[in-house]
Amino acid sequence: MRRAAVAGLLAFSSLCPAAAADYDTAFVDAFADACVPQRMSYPGTLDTARAAGWRDVGRTANPELDVMMGKSEEAAADPELKGTFEYAILTKPVQDQDHFLVVSRASFVIDEDEDPPNPWVYIGCYLYNFDATAPIGPGPLSALLQKPVSNRHSDETLTSYVWGPPCPMPRTGDTYLTFIPEGSPHAVTTGFSGLMLKFETSEPDPGEIVPETYC
Repeated sequence: MRRAAVAGLLAFSSLCPAAAADYDTAFVDAFADACVPQRMSYPGTLDTARAAGWRDVGRTANPELDVMMGKSEEAAADPELKGTFEYAILTKPVQDQDHFLVVSRASFVIDEDEDPPNPWVYIGCYLYNFDATAPIGPGPLSALLQKPVSNRHSDETLTSYVWGPPCPMPRTGDTYLTFIPEGSPHAVTTGFSGLMLKFETSEPDPGEIVPETYC
């Protein structure tokens, strides 16, 4: 009996790394499917996400989501930004865990002397798992972006990876993968704990031709 129990424990342990790797890939795939194809378009990204099975919800669907979006709205309301901020929130289970996707469009003026003003417009795509209890590895995201990690940090309060602009995705800036454990001071600052993956893409001007890749 004891030998059988030990054998069962060893078998379970041997499956854990594979299970973790499966989730790492599933998390990144969920982001890629929703956020990459129409990343230069706010309505296009929303249509893509909905077609991939994401459904619209309000910010009160999760307490941490509610706090985090409240902080985002407060920051966007800064009159010095002279801009606009709109967003939609969607949810979908990934490996039986509820995940949340925030798609945003932010417009703000940098050069106030321009006449007429030429605002900077960014489409943001953010994936969250507020129930995550551990970070994921950077491998699947490096494969998606086709570049190595440019900066990393890990301690008991935060695990983060940053990738520079990916050449296969013109107009997309840095990509951030962050894990904040419960009780971290960063959770107070950001309003959430768990796992987050995000990037932002500048919206092209009407009629502007954007190459399929910079590679």
